[in-house]
Amino acid sequence: MFKQQEPKDKNAGFVDEKGKALTNEPAPSKDPINPDDVNLKAEFKYEDKSLEDIENGRIAFYKTIRKENIVKWIVAFVAIAILIVSFVYLIQQKDNQPLMITGYCMLGVSILLIVAYYIIAKKYNDKKMKVYLKRYYGDMNAYVFAQERFKDVNGDITGKIENADFNNSLLYKNVSTVGSRNIVKFKVDGKYECTLCDCAAQMTTIKKLEPLFIGKYLIAPNTYQGDQQIVIYLTGNSRALPPNNVDHLTKVVNTKRMIIYSENKKYESIVNAKVRKAVADLITNNVLVDVSISITKGKTYFGLGYDDCLMVLPLQEKFNPLPVYKYKKDMAIIADIIANLNK
Repeated sequence: MFKQQEPKDKNAGFVDEKGKALTNEPAPSKDPINPDDVNLKAEFKYEDKSLEDIENGRIAFYKTIRKENIVKWIVAFVAIAILIVSFVYLIQQKDNQPLMITGYCMLGVSILLIVAYYIIAKKYNDKKMKVYLKRYYGDMNAYVFAQERFKDVNGDITGKIENADFNNSLLYKNVSTVGSRNIVKFKVDGKYECTLCDCAAQMTTIKKLEPLFIGKYLIAPNTYQGDQQIVIYLTGNSRALPPNNVDHLTKVVNTKRMIIYSENKKYESIVNAKVRKAVADLITNNVLVDVSISITKGKTYFGLGYDDCLMVLPLQEKFNPLPVYKYKKDMAIIADIIANLNK
């Protein structure tokens, strides 16, 4: 059912300019207790072999990283020892030219050792990371899309969407960078071709780059032929990243959980009772932080704002499948929304 293409690179688009993981900063104040939150500290078991394989892949990769760190410290110790001997003793022997020359040679050797190790280690780590990414995303996608409504599922771990694919949603303005990976193409009910990816977008402010969106980004077809955009937003906690390009739109629905924006007075013929019910079934909590849906002529764009527990690859801690269980349920509901927007 699921075909996964070979990876070509790693985590592009998911780190900031300093190499730090691009995730939301912790909320400055504690959110009110949400009864819909997932207890991420609860005991769990892997309900599918694909999820067990993710944990096995994490263990293998983490062992590799730990071994590489040991080698790194050994190489660093040897290089520093050579540097100390070269500088403190040999190079200072001004009256003994052979020793001084030996010192400079050893200095060169230490530099070459560091450079050679960096190049070899980088290639080695990149190769192991590709293996881990392939295993992680391949197994997760195989589990999530093992549902009757999803057909012709194909994944490309390092596939990317174009910036226009993100900007065409009209949900965000002042977008500076868009990073994406883990492209998954599939059909809902065998008819509606969709594209899903992990995505992170940023905008430039006076002082720094700030996140606009982090989560799963999905593009699907619809039968809407109007020229006026319809935006549905499901609110979330203080880590939510609402769309910043809706100020020019009218709030036609404004409840505690759901806001609908549009200039289309007949928006209810599109966002009908079935669509509203399906959207309301998407429960926002500490896993699915918020949801932005943009309905435009012929295309529906979903910004599913998932938190770190789903978006960050596990390394030191055991893989927790609870956020993935939530993600799989959400995708089943998304299939309902897509189908209803094509009737």
